[in-house]
Amino acid sequence: MLKAVTFDMDDTLLDINLNAFVVMLARDEASLLADAGRRRTWPVLAGYARALMELNQAGRDGARTNREVFDEAIERNTGVVLADPVIRDMIEYYEREVLPTRNDRIIRARQMPGAAVAVDAVLARGLRVALLTNPSFSETCIACRMRWGGLDEMPFELVTTMENSRHCKPDAAYYHESLEALGLSPAEVLMVGNDPKRDFPEPECGLRTAYVGKGAPERAIWTGTMAEFAESFDEVAEGFESAS
Repeated sequence: MLKAVTFDMDDTLLDINLNAFVVMLARDEASLLADAGRRRTWPVLAGYARALMELNQAGRDGARTNREVFDEAIERNTGVVLADPVIRDMIEYYEREVLPTRNDRIIRARQMPGAAVAVDAVLARGLRVALLTNPSFSETCIACRMRWGGLDEMPFELVTTMENSRHCKPDAAYYHESLEALGLSPAEVLMVGNDPKRDFPEPECGLRTAYVGKGAPERAIWTGTMAEFAESFDEVAEGFESAS
């Protein structure tokens, strides 16, 4: 029985040039870390990129949060102690006060057409909603992007972040820990996402995905645009129930 719908954020509910956003964030934060550690910017930027790659590797044991994994990877790859209170305050200030001003004509983040209607349609059926965005960013950084798209006003029961997650997409362990936090099983949830590599758990864990990206992955139980998903959610929900 369908009890909840979980949404990806970037290019699902939020229309954004995600690559441009990640490049901008990495460049800005690496520059700050280099200044704080009295190091050259380019080696720190390279270390920052390696830390992100390590964070997104599957198969981690889950003993540490993503925040802890990333902080340790930054220190190992750059020599800068990101967990130092002074450096942490500097990065938090940037993400809280400066990052919100960085939504420019290249990043162009805004709500995806159909996003609000889709969430409303889910809620109208008495279903629960959560935002399962890849937790390779801090809570402050994710909250900033949510505000850019007006998603901060949506009643998500859970938003996954670096601080509250121990795995990343598409690791099935990420989906299990997220659904466990909601008290749900994979069979009770529909995932909605646009990424054919990240929004389908690996290995499969019984979670079904409605796909709103380009192409038509075989594992998707429904494909179309976000606006089409919003318009036909009753049909999607009925299809989910009939396939159960």
